[in-house]
Amino acid sequence: MERLLALDQQLFLLINHLPHLAVSNTVALAISGVGTAGIIWFIIAILLFLREEKKDHWFFLPFILAGGTSWTIVEFFLKPLIARVRPNEIMGAIIVGPGSDGFSFPSGHSTIAWALATVLAHKEPKWKTFFFILAFLISFSRIYIGKHFPLDVIFGALLGWGIGRIVYATQR
Repeated sequence: MERLLALDQQLFLLINHLPHLAVSNTVALAISGVGTAGIIWFIIAILLFLREEKKDHWFFLPFILAGGTSWTIVEFFLKPLIARVRPNEIMGAIIVGPGSDGFSFPSGHSTIAWALATVLAHKEPKWKTFFFILAFLISFSRIYIGKHFPLDVIFGALLGWGIGRIVYATQR
């Protein structure tokens, strides 16, 4: 386990120490920011709902279930249970923007992004590549700005994808 965590920290430093220009920091903060609380996903869902020819009154149910389940599992169960400390300047992290409170594992941004991208990809298959690229960018931005380790993001992405698949499968 120690080797895995050491590799995780090395990979973190590799990604986190990519060039930090004013423009790249601004873009990464913006991408991370729109991922906060699933804001971008709610905007996309509303736009898709308004665009639908026939309004599906249950359109938002899987979306809300996936987002709520993701947030609850991460914030109330996994983060307190695992209690992994976030990256910090002492270990060599470049922290962009305000610091984050709470624990690091798994990334809530990644979990929610991948859960909602999965649900929306089922609702609107022709946009699924866009949804998954956006989820990837939100996840990657969390490492780049120094808020999460790669394992936090990878586990969050896998957890979110699984939650999205389960929620969508149960709503058919």
